[in-house]
Amino acid sequence: MTRRNHGDERMTFMKMRSIAAMLALSCSAALFAQESKPETVKPAEIKPAPQAETKETKPETTLTIGDKAPPLAIEKWVKGSPVSSFEKGKVYVVEFWATWCGPCVAGMPHLTEVQGKFKSKGVTVIGVTSTDPRNTLEAVEKMVKDKGDEKMGYTVAWDKERTTNEAYMRAAKQRGIPCAFVVNQDGVVAWIGHPMEMDEPLDQIVAGKFDVKAAGEEFKKRQAAEAAEMAAQEELSKVMQLARKQDFAGAVKAADEVMAKRPELAANVATIKFRLLLTGTKEYEKAYAFAREAAEKYYSKNAQALNDMAWTILDAEGVDRRDADVAMTLAKKAVELTKEADGMILDTLALAHFQKGDVQKAAEIQKKALELVTKDGAPEDMVSEMKGRLEQFEQAAKKKE
Repeated sequence: MTRRNHGDERMTFMKMRSIAAMLALSCSAALFAQESKPETVKPAEIKPAPQAETKETKPETTLTIGDKAPPLAIEKWVKGSPVSSFEKGKVYVVEFWATWCGPCVAGMPHLTEVQGKFKSKGVTVIGVTSTDPRNTLEAVEKMVKDKGDEKMGYTVAWDKERTTNEAYMRAAKQRGIPCAFVVNQDGVVAWIGHPMEMDEPLDQIVAGKFDVKAAGEEFKKRQAAEAAEMAAQEELSKVMQLARKQDFAGAVKAADEVMAKRPELAANVATIKFRLLLTGTKEYEKAYAFAREAAEKYYSKNAQALNDMAWTILDAEGVDRRDADVAMTLAKKAVELTKEADGMILDTLALAHFQKGDVQKAAEIQKKALELVTKDGAPEDMVSEMKGRLEQFEQAAKKKE
């Protein structure tokens, strides 16, 4: 069942947290933690990562899979034997972490297991951590002592003025920790990613069966996609910032610029522009004309988008002129696409009929909508709300008899 979040959709643009969440990046800033399964968690707050101070601008260095691994610049080996260089024939896992990073701490037992499993096969796990406002050498030493070998049974190193972090994390454009770099038997970076996902590639690397070239190509594709996502976020954030300042006209203009400049984002931006016109600038003729255009151009096969626009027209706060005809057109198309099997979309169509004055039809459709959502196990509050509308429609129908 395609569900509509009534609460969010009844809010004006300034309160549309659902859209803000949709536009947020899934990755965190350079020193902010990723969860072990990033796709299942809420995006972290995006903040600039601490940067090393430089007296002059230097050419940016890069690091990718297939490159020679940079040397480790370590101020203090907190635990384990120092690794002065990557020995040929041995494999190294260089993992970046911080004491304040929950996922990093949660992943320590896993790294301990990895070290135990592969120690006899020439694998050394090194947890490298760097100075930042919330991470100190004293805190690191205390944590290492408190965890002991049982929960932190691998080498731990304190970075020298963030040099190693710069050479690996910054150069490879990795923005979240924990992050692991696997260096193979030839001193080459063979894999980069979340340490909870490295078991399979590490097995293959240790066995000498890992395709570094293929992994490198895949990594480059992933980086390109992430770069495109970040660029898109920057474009979209301009629209959101203007809206938050209640410069709705400016936000509409910015939305138009994004749609012209980035056609691949047009479908996402169109919903934002529509809400800006409807509940922001309150240019109703433009809003409804754009709704028709967007329905044909971007959402001809997107029932949820059509339903969302229709419901916004019918129910959003602050709308002084509701065009039930436009809402009806959008809702009917959404119902057609879902073959009358989605209760939430039928609920929208019923409300459109009610606002058009066809209360008997509204009650008929609402009854079917209620049956579907009840069968699909919708939340009780949602079912209760829809029952309330059905009663409203039926009472209005009786008065017309």
